[in-house]
Amino acid sequence: MAMVEGGWLSARYETVFEHIADGIASGRLLPGVRLAGERKLADDLGVSRETVRQGLQMAEQAGLIVRIATRGTFVAPPRVDQDLGVMDAFDSTVRHLQLKPAYRLLDVTRVRATREQAHLLDVGHNDELLSVQVLGLGSGLPLAYYESVLPERVAARLPAKPPWGTKATYQVAAAALGATALSVAQEFDAVAIPHALSQSLQVSPKSPGFKTVSLFTVAELPIELRTAWYPGSRYRFRVSRQIRIAD
Repeated sequence: MAMVEGGWLSARYETVFEHIADGIASGRLLPGVRLAGERKLADDLGVSRETVRQGLQMAEQAGLIVRIATRGTFVAPPRVDQDLGVMDAFDSTVRHLQLKPAYRLLDVTRVRATREQAHLLDVGHNDELLSVQVLGLGSGLPLAYYESVLPERVAARLPAKPPWGTKATYQVAAAALGATALSVAQEFDAVAIPHALSQSLQVSPKSPGFKTVSLFTVAELPIELRTAWYPGSRYRFRVSRQIRIAD
């Protein structure tokens, strides 16, 4: 929870931010509640509409609210708190937040492997790959954008109508191969959400986020390369590690 103490903010939009933060902290504003419009907030708080916009922008960046075009401004659900030591399926993670998980299939197409993809997936440069783009939702709110590529050795064994909208792509791929266990190697980066993805994720262009690149394998055989983007206002990653103390 973002907190404001001692007037460390000097601009008047702190009034708007404090109004929202205090409402959430007190339980007056619950996740999913729609906030009043800019004009009413301005009248209630005695500030200009421009000040309200600045305060809402700050609250959005802090992960307190979600602004959805044509629908309004809503109190955000709790951030996804992802332990990097364990990888749970997206739907399981979202259910733990008391949200309803869903996958929205955006696109399925054939692409040619880049040199990097070919190297990681152990295929030839320019070999055909199956590209799948999916949006992960929690009670209708976009939480993650997934872009996966699967080699032909996996794509050829998929059912005629793969259940992309009900499971993670790696789960679909593993089921097609009859695999019961997977391994994953991942890289994480703090990034600005690309402009091309901001509309799908319903965040402002260049807003802070995380990007992960995951290579899924079955018995050391690569089956999927996935790039995922997560809005920083809706996700938190953490890890616990042992400390090696030198003699």
